[in-house]
Amino acid sequence: MAESVITIATTIAEKIAGYLVAPIGRRLSYLFCYRSHMDDLNNKVQELGLPIVEDWLTRADENTGEAKTFMEDEKKRTKSCFYGWCPNLKSRYQLGREADKKAQVIVEIQQHRNFPDGVSYRVPPRNVTFKIMNLLSQEPRL
Repeated sequence: MAESVITIATTIAEKIAGYLVAPIGRRLSYLFCYRSHMDDLNNKVQELGLPIVEDWLTRADENTGEAKTFMEDEKKRTKSCFYGWCPNLKSRYQLGREADKKAQVIVEIQQHRNFPDGVSYRVPPRNVTFKIMNLLSQEPRL
């Protein structure tokens, strides 16, 4: 009989210790494992996908802007003699090479637009209005 009381008491003590030690250990980990918790949070934020999308948009905007300015400056950089009858082969080669490189970068950016979880934004709720009727002013229906 004494053995069964001891085993019951031991079981109860283990349960109580389990419920007390785990929360205390978790709270102490907040104090001592501060950096690992911060790193874990940063990794989770990176996994959400939005920074991936923002990084992709930044790269796309930068390269699109560079390509547009390059195309606008083409006429300034194109040199020819005899009113265009004799083109400058060196400048054409350099412009063609640079245009090809920019096009390849844009194709690469387009290929990396497949995001793992997709991209969506929450639609704002519609402006819903309710008509409140004065129920006291209405005549009773029979």
